[in-house]
Amino acid sequence: MRFNVLNWNIGGAKYLETKTKAERAKVRTELNEALNQLVKRHKPQPDVVTLQEIVRYREPSDEQIADLIDPIEGYDYCPVTLIDTELLSSQAKWNKVKADSDWNPNTFFAQGNAFLFKKTAPRFPVWDLSNLSKKSQVNSERSFIERVSLESGLYFGDRNTEPRAALIVHLIYDPLIETDKPVQTRRPLDIFVVNLHLTTLMMEREGIPEIDEQASRLREAQLTIVFNGIVSRYNSWKQQRYPQRGVLRTPEPWEAFQRHAPVWILAGDFNISPESDEYAHIRQKNFIDTVPQKGNGTKAKGVGNPATLTLDYVFAGPKFISLDPFIEERGLKDNAVDHNVFASDHYPMFASIPLDVLATA
Repeated sequence: MRFNVLNWNIGGAKYLETKTKAERAKVRTELNEALNQLVKRHKPQPDVVTLQEIVRYREPSDEQIADLIDPIEGYDYCPVTLIDTELLSSQAKWNKVKADSDWNPNTFFAQGNAFLFKKTAPRFPVWDLSNLSKKSQVNSERSFIERVSLESGLYFGDRNTEPRAALIVHLIYDPLIETDKPVQTRRPLDIFVVNLHLTTLMMEREGIPEIDEQASRLREAQLTIVFNGIVSRYNSWKQQRYPQRGVLRTPEPWEAFQRHAPVWILAGDFNISPESDEYAHIRQKNFIDTVPQKGNGTKAKGVGNPATLTLDYVFAGPKFISLDPFIEERGLKDNAVDHNVFASDHYPMFASIPLDVLATA
């Protein structure tokens, strides 16, 4: 079995900052054509697409809110707003957008992250322990997406204080398809995908070590929430046999307590370099960088320019427990960053992650 992930920071904030309606229409068309081609180009197609910096908007004359992303055949689009013109009181970010463009002054703006799910992807709430006889009951709404805040305090409308969150989705698969056993007795495989866009500070990576150090500490704190408050909390719950409020229970008829070790996939714009303490932190947790081939990087200095930095990743783990410890040598050689897509200042990456080790679990 392989699980396929496409990750891309689409740079939606820059779309909002584009000066004229005609220019925005061009940017929007190029972005959607690129995303549509990316999803369909890969064989097999991605099971999940993780997107960062999506935007939504509604001018007073519009009947409903518009998404920057158009529908893609065979996929459900699920955006999660983290900031908008109504959600938080600071208007500094939106005032800048309006001052430099021809948007109506009363336009509603929203920004956040999103998932695209293959319609056949078996989605369940995070704490669901369904056996393989139970069909996914979620729809294209985002009610099944768990949001864990990574915020540091009040939002002042700038990059330094922008709210961040881990968005978690849960998929349940049959990795072995043991046709000689009743479906109710097979061991489900839980795959959790965490969509992340970690903090970066103004003037970071511009030769000011004090700011670089401060930014690193902020991201380390956010990663601690991810590993201790999400991954460890769930895996500890599994080790304790899934108690509810500390009380042990027996599984319901539609549940299975005998499950494979869950696989965790962390995808997004981490705003860290491969040389950083944060990257070492992730590797020390036995998480694997599933896209080893990055060329010159994943981030450019402006749309249309070649990459100069590596900031985006798809990590998977923990190895030894959930993944083959030799996965890096055996199964990732074709995963890479696509440097031929210029619709954003970030480049998309595709990861096909082999989970065959579970056949011997």
